Amino acid sequence: MGRIEKRIFFGVLLVLLSALGARLFQNAFATDAPRIYRVSVLLDGAGEDYWQSFRRGVNQAAQKHNVDVRFLSRYEGEPGPAQVDALRGEWEAEADGVVLIPVDGTLLAAGLREAPSTLAVAVVGPELKGADVGCYISSDPAEMGRQLADAIIADGQSACTVYLSRGAGEAASQRYQGLVTRLLERRIACEQVTVDPEEDFVLPDGRAAVALEPEMTQALCQRSGGALQVYGMGASNQLLHDLEEGKAAALAVQSDYDAGYLGLLSVIAQLEGERQKNRVLESYVATAENMFTDPMDQILFPIG
Repeated sequence: MGRIEKRIFFGVLLVLLSALGARLFQNAFATDAPRIYRVSVLLDGAGEDYWQSFRRGVNQAAQKHNVDVRFLSRYEGEPGPAQVDALRGEWEAEADGVVLIPVDGTLLAAGLREAPSTLAVAVVGPELKGADVGCYISSDPAEMGRQLADAIIADGQSACTVYLSRGAGEAASQRYQGLVTRLLERRIACEQVTVDPEEDFVLPDGRAAVALEPEMTQALCQRSGGALQVYGMGASNQLLHDLEEGKAAALAVQSDYDAGYLGLLSVIAQLEGERQKNRVLESYVATAENMFTDPMDQILFPIG
């Protein structure tokens, strides 16, 4: 081997040894631990009991994918602006993503327009106009209203009073439109009143009572004590107990567990660079007769 060949050989050997040493150094100090994402879940302030199955779905997804989840369920001050302030606080604290259940869609959309582009966002509820949201997880609110109307029709009701809370959100408004449209098609008289579920209000005389929000549904069940046919929304422990006891005639529900699970999965996928499609959940009507039969029991009492 000539002098030039020897120099080339030893030069190549030195490069290979340097590369091998660098690789060994990296392996010695590198960690195989996966990244832990920090995701905040901002509920709508209605209380944790209304979102028990949703939280269960979020926690199940978090355990499977090693996500650090923080729940915010109550806000100080006016709920709509307070939720936007809480959202801002989460991204300023460098949360990687958020799952949102809107209190006030207009205010929340404006707040999201100020959010950093790196923040992964999933919204459980109707579309927020003008907001950059990676994925929506929602049922069809109008369809939920129609299904509740079908339950009222099937029970032979001839008239009803619909109770909406002051400041009812977009989802409740869409449910109302679906409900009333279907009832009017069948010539069922429908009166709408706006009240505060935490205050005393007059119950209808000889008419079915309808609520399109979980808090209002629970308030009607408590006040009527089974004296009225109450049709409502939601699947909290108390509402399911009221359904079983006959204080509620029917409840329009979605799989809150699926909403929570899919909401967190969507945020994780966005953080890993995957484009997401919006998800539309099925809606159902639960009654005392079907609540413990398959598949309704799995929707109302998910394990996780």
